[in-house]
Amino acid sequence: MAFLKFILITFAVYFVVRFLFKLLLPFAMRKAAEKLMKKAQEQGGTYSSQGQGNTFYYEFTGKGQQENKRAQPEGKIQVDYIPPKETPDRKGAQTAGEFVDFEEIK
Repeated sequence: MAFLKFILITFAVYFVVRFLFKLLLPFAMRKAAEKLMKKAQEQGGTYSSQGQGNTFYYEFTGKGQQENKRAQPEGKIQVDYIPPKETPDRKGAQTAGEFVDFEEIK
């Protein structure tokens, strides 16, 4: 009887938690999205909600790489970092490692 009571309580808790998640998760996600939009807006972007607030539109109008692109004249390329080239010192059998002679046993 105790096992049956445990199973019923477990199912009841499961369905209550599932129901609460269905109610609260959309609200929490909306608040998280608004927080991210606010943070992005502080960095220079703008957003607006369309319709009943379910859809957000974000447009980046801030400062950053766009200004760097405008400051350089068209056709010029500036490379900030060039990785060093690795030159292989040894080729062929020298880089293959140690060879071991073996005899075939029949």
